[in-house]
Amino acid sequence: MPRSSQEGIGNLPAELTSFVGRRSETSVVKRHLTRSRLVTLTGMGGVGKTRLALHVAAGLRQQYRHGIWLVRLDEVRDETLMPQTVAAALGLWDLRGRSPVPVLTEHLAERRTLLVLDNCEHLIDAAAKLAETLLAAAPDLRIVATSREALDIAGETVLVVPPLPTPDPDRPGAYHELARYPAITLFVQRAAATAPSFSLREADQAPVVEICHRLDGLPLAIELAAAWLPVLSPGQIRDRLRDRLRLLSRGRRGAPDRQQTLRACLAWSFDLCTRLEQRLWARLSVFVGGFTLETVESVCAFGDLAAGDMLGLVSSLLDKSVLVREPFPDAVQYRMLESVRAFGLDRLRETGEFATLRRRHRDWYEQMTTRGQQDWDSPRHQSWLDRLDRELPDLRAALEFSVMDAAEASAALRIGACLHSYWVARGMNEEGRHWLGRALAQPTGPSPERVRAAYTADILAAMQGDIDAARDWMRHARQTAAQLDDPLSHGIALLAGGAPELHSGNAAAAVPHVERALAVLQDHDDFWTLMALAGLAMLKAILGDTAGALLIHRRILAMTEPRGEVRLRSQSVWAVGVGLWMQGEPGRAAESVTQSLELRNKHRLSDTYGAALCLDVLAWVSAHDGRAERAATLLGAVAALSRTMGAPTGTYPGLLHHHQECERQAREALDEARFQAAFARGGRMTIEEATAFVIAGTAPGEEGGGGAPDDAEGPALTRRERQICELITEGLSNRQIADRLVISQRTAESHVQNSLMKLGFTNRSQVAAWMATRQRRP
Repeated sequence: MPRSSQEGIGNLPAELTSFVGRRSETSVVKRHLTRSRLVTLTGMGGVGKTRLALHVAAGLRQQYRHGIWLVRLDEVRDETLMPQTVAAALGLWDLRGRSPVPVLTEHLAERRTLLVLDNCEHLIDAAAKLAETLLAAAPDLRIVATSREALDIAGETVLVVPPLPTPDPDRPGAYHELARYPAITLFVQRAAATAPSFSLREADQAPVVEICHRLDGLPLAIELAAAWLPVLSPGQIRDRLRDRLRLLSRGRRGAPDRQQTLRACLAWSFDLCTRLEQRLWARLSVFVGGFTLETVESVCAFGDLAAGDMLGLVSSLLDKSVLVREPFPDAVQYRMLESVRAFGLDRLRETGEFATLRRRHRDWYEQMTTRGQQDWDSPRHQSWLDRLDRELPDLRAALEFSVMDAAEASAALRIGACLHSYWVARGMNEEGRHWLGRALAQPTGPSPERVRAAYTADILAAMQGDIDAARDWMRHARQTAAQLDDPLSHGIALLAGGAPELHSGNAAAAVPHVERALAVLQDHDDFWTLMALAGLAMLKAILGDTAGALLIHRRILAMTEPRGEVRLRSQSVWAVGVGLWMQGEPGRAAESVTQSLELRNKHRLSDTYGAALCLDVLAWVSAHDGRAERAATLLGAVAALSRTMGAPTGTYPGLLHHHQECERQAREALDEARFQAAFARGGRMTIEEATAFVIAGTAPGEEGGGGAPDDAEGPALTRRERQICELITEGLSNRQIADRLVISQRTAESHVQNSLMKLGFTNRSQVAAWMATRQRRP
C-alpha cells in the first residue's frame, strides 16, 4: 500500500530491466499530456504499453507534486470493484458509508496528480466512466491509460504503440548499423542477462535479425526468445521459431497478424519447456497476482509435480522469462505477465485441472488468512498487513470462486471473517461488505463462520454509518448463534450489538452489549476477549469513566505485552488519554495519547484512522493550553487524514463536540489568515511528519526538533527519557512512574535504566540533582 498521505510521491515500481528504444514515443506521450488530460496507449498484448506508460510517468515525477500512482487493473475481474481499486492504490479509506467515487473526486479535486490506469480493456466501460468522472472533478488530474482499445470519451488522445523497428533480413545492407534498431538492442540486452557470455558476433547477426523480424518487433516475444540462449544458439532459435510460425500461418494469405505472432511465440516457448515445466506453467496461471515459492509448493505440487521439484522448476521458468521476479523487503514473489498467464490458462483448461487448481488456490488463501488472524495480535501484525496488501488480487479470486456456489460459500464466510481486521485497518469497508453480503446470501445453514461473517458485516456497516444494515446483521448473527451449541459464537453475536450503538453516537447503550459479550468470551478465546476489552475501554473513555478505562487498559497490557502485540495496546493507551481528558487532566491526556502515537510510529502501524484519533485529541489539548497555532496545525493534519479515509472528521460521533470546540477556540485566538495558514501547514503533512511534529516538536522545513535537551552540554535525551527524569525528580518509584505514564512496570524500569546509562549516573539522586541544576539555569 502507498503511504496514506495526500503528499505521497506515488507508488511507481522501480524499473528492474533497462528500457530500450521508444524515444520518439516517449516524447510524443509527454507532449500530448501537456495538451490532453487523458492519453490512452493502445496496441496488442506484448507490444510494451505498460512499460512505455511507466517509463513516461517516471520521467514526470517533478511535475506532479501530489504523486504519480499506478493502478493495476489486470488483477480486477469485477467492474464494481474498479473505483475501490483506484482508491486503494491512492491509500484512500472509506469509512462513512460513501461510495469510493466521491471519496476519489474530493481527494483529487485540488491536487496535481497523474494516474496510470494499466490494462483497462476487460473493464473498458467502467474505466471510461470513472476516468470521465474524475477528470471532470479534478482540473489538475492527468491520466495515462493502457488498453487494447480506446476508452472513447471526450478529450481522449489515443496513441497506438507500435512494435519496435527491426531490420529487413532480405534488404541489402540490413546488417549494417544494427545497433540503431531497438528490437536488436532488446534481444542482445536480454540475451546477455540470461547468458552473460553472449555477444552479437558476425555469425549470429543473420539469425538474430531474422528472429526479431519474424516476431514483428514485439518486445514480449523477443524477450521470450532471448531467454532460450543458455540452451539454444541464435540459429537454433531461428529455425525452431520459423517452423512454429510457418505451421500456424498455414492456410492463410500473407504473414500472420501480430496477435498470432505473440501466441505462436508463446506456444513455441511452451513447446521447448520440459513436460514438468509445461505442467507448472499451466498450474501457475491460476494465480491472479504474485506468488511465493511456499504458495507454489502448497497449491501446485500434486500428482506428477512434487513439492521438492518446485524450486528448480520455478528457477527454470524464471530463466526462460515465463515468470517475473518481484523482490519485497520481507519476501520474493513471482508473477506472470498478462499474455503469458492467459496462454497458461488455456493450457490449464485443456488439462482438465482447472477446477481442482481453483479449489486448491482457494484453500491455500483460506489457510493463509486464518494464520494471519491468529498473528494479528502479535509483533508480526504489520508484516501480515503488508502481505495481505500484496495478496489482495488472489484473495479476491478465492472469494469469487467461493461465493458463486452454496457448496463453497462456507469458505468465503471463513475468509471474510478472518479479513475483518484487514478491511478495517485498510478502510476497505465497502469491499468487505460486498464479499460478505454475497457469501451470506448463500444458504449455507447455521455455523460459527456464519456468525463471525455477520459480525464483520455489522462492524463494517456501522463504521460506514449504515446503522440499519448494521442492526440487521447483528440480528442475523444472534439468530444464527441461537441455533448453535457454541459459547464463542454466542459471545461474538453479543459483541455485534455494540457497534451500531457506538457509531450512532449512543456509547452508553453500547456498554451492556460489550460487557455481556466479555463475560462469555473471556472464558473461551483470548483474541475475542481482547477485541471486547479494547471496545469496552474506548466506550468507558468516551463516557468519561477514566478509572474504568485505565483498569481495562491494564488488563489489556497484561495480555498483550508478553506477546509483543502493539495495535490493541496503542488503542487502549489512546482510550486512557481520552478518559483523562474527559476528567479534566489535559496534561496527562496528552502524555497518554502521545505514547499511543509513539507506539504506532515505532512499530510502523500503517493505521490512518488511529493516527487521526491521536492527533485530534492532541489538538484539543493544544487549544486548551492556549497554543492555538499548534491546535490549528493539528486540525489541518486531522482533516487531511480524514479526507483520505472518506470520513468527515477523524473521531467518533461521541467525541465530535470536543473537535468542534477545539476549532472554535483556535479560530477565536487567531485571525483568519493565521488560522488558515496553520491549518494548511498541517494539511500538507504526511502521517510521518505529523507524528514528528507531535513527538519532536518540528514541522516540515523547520530546523531543530525538540528531541534533545535544551542545554548543549548534556546528552541527547529523547522526549520520553526527559519525562522519566522529571518523574524521578518528583520522587516517584518505578511502579508510580508506570501508573503515571500508563505503561507496565517492566517498561518503566527499562526507561529508567536507559536514562541512567545515557546520563552516566548510577542512582536516582544524581538524576534529581542534574535536573535541579537545569531548572536553576537562567
